[in-house]
Amino acid sequence: MKKSRYWAVIIITFSVFMGLSARLIYVTVIARDEILLKAQSQILQKLALPAKRGSIVDRNGSLLASSTEAYRVDVDLATFRRKLEKTDREASYYAAPFAEVLGMEVDEVLSKLTSESTSVILKRKIEKDTVDALRAYIGEANVDFLVIGYDDIRYFPNSNYLSQVLGAVNIDGEGIMGLEYYYDDLLKGVDGIKIAETDKQRRELPYSDVIETPAINGSDLYLTIDEKIQYIVEKTAEAAMEKHEADSVTILVSDPKTGGVLGLVNLPDFDPNKPFEGKTSDEFNEISRNFAVNDSYEPGSTFKIVTISAALEEGVIGEHEHFHCDGFIYVNGVRIKCVNNKAHGDQTAADVLKNSCNVATVQIAQRLGAEKFNEYLKKFQFGAKSGIDLPGEASGIIFNLEDLTPINLATSSFGQAQTVTPVQMLNAMNTVANGGEMIQLHVAEKAELTDVNGEITVKDLNEEEGIPILSKSTAESMLEYLYGATGKNPRNRAYIEGINVFGKTGTAQKIITDENGKQKYSDEEYISSFIGGAPYEDPKITVLVIVNNPKDEIFGSIVASPWAREIFLEVDQYLSLR
Repeated sequence: MKKSRYWAVIIITFSVFMGLSARLIYVTVIARDEILLKAQSQILQKLALPAKRGSIVDRNGSLLASSTEAYRVDVDLATFRRKLEKTDREASYYAAPFAEVLGMEVDEVLSKLTSESTSVILKRKIEKDTVDALRAYIGEANVDFLVIGYDDIRYFPNSNYLSQVLGAVNIDGEGIMGLEYYYDDLLKGVDGIKIAETDKQRRELPYSDVIETPAINGSDLYLTIDEKIQYIVEKTAEAAMEKHEADSVTILVSDPKTGGVLGLVNLPDFDPNKPFEGKTSDEFNEISRNFAVNDSYEPGSTFKIVTISAALEEGVIGEHEHFHCDGFIYVNGVRIKCVNNKAHGDQTAADVLKNSCNVATVQIAQRLGAEKFNEYLKKFQFGAKSGIDLPGEASGIIFNLEDLTPINLATSSFGQAQTVTPVQMLNAMNTVANGGEMIQLHVAEKAELTDVNGEITVKDLNEEEGIPILSKSTAESMLEYLYGATGKNPRNRAYIEGINVFGKTGTAQKIITDENGKQKYSDEEYISSFIGGAPYEDPKITVLVIVNNPKDEIFGSIVASPWAREIFLEVDQYLSLR
């Protein structure tokens, strides 16, 4: 009996020993990696270190957009559910205090805590003081299922200022429009990673080793925009919008020698800090469009600059040659009237531009011919994207050569029947102001990247060379004509004594869709514009003003010219145009 007990004890002891050995072998050899990973998952916290998005500054270094450090809070729902089981609590126990600390609705928090997924973002873009309050609550309530990570907030200090140019970012800090979208790859940088041991409240242990791969911050973007000139055009556009009860106002100011855009505004606009707030999708799409780039229009008489330049360049008209206007002209049996049916009589090419004579412009286009006219449209890059560094650029619509019938040639010569973009028109004006060479408009000048070692790399974003379009003599002649139309003409509302302004106005009927779905020219809606620059002797700036559907007056000479004059006067105080 004693012997059987002895062997029973031996067998049981041996069995227990073998079982423990087998378990030890399983834990240390067979399941070692799996158990290690499980343990690490409980004590290690892996956090993304978001790269700081590059700042956007004007040409003088004034801040236009930047990113500030913020935080995000995620919920480990698997750990949260185990917590509820152990404590016999409901999710609602935590919903109210979380909502109070984070400034959220209780129902929203509860919905996230009861999600069926394994993890959920509780809130993003949280500032430091809020996170500090949350950490205090976590310690008091023994919370072990929240993960506090890094985030950032994109901040536009001037609100609506330059909004359609700067654009906006989404919740993840990705550019979704404007420069933020166009240069997203340069601005966003490369995220890093941080792995550290934590206690059960997910607090980082101070004595543990931290594995960290630092983030590479995004490049800072330096623009050609001048903050002071931008302020001038913003203020001017607001005044024009209010005075004329216009549907929209667009103003562009540039340096014709460099192609740099100094100021650009479209009204109405939006606040890129909260771009979608209080707006439907359609409403936002409407106000976020950059008309200067994304849309085209019939330019009216401002296009006569292109027609007359081409004719001068081809030598089909002379500087002292005269053209006769009886107030109308017939083309293939179709009567085309001059401005206000006015008969201008005999005039030189300079007079044609000054008088904005449709009849003489048609005669000039007829001498040039459809083939050459079409050739110069392409030289000036009408009907094609200019390549400006903003997204969604339109091309405009011009006639193919085979469609340039005598009627189409005639109406196109003075800015009807074809559409252009504001950017294309200012490129054409700059070509004349820059001695016949076109330097494409651009908004960003350079990008500066500071690496983790503090070394700075500069990337030039404007490497395009000028394109010769006109001879210097043709450009000089056109500039003189434009000066004669404005700077030598006290009756012109853009005239300023002491500042030699050059320019041309335009008035174009808008195309609308009638009740039958057919497109036609409106008798009530117009686009009024002015394009020009100063000073005539050595152009420092060029200006394009477009007032869309003014409700009081319609003519560009009355509506747009006075606002161009205001811009010249204001800029003169800053840059001196005399």
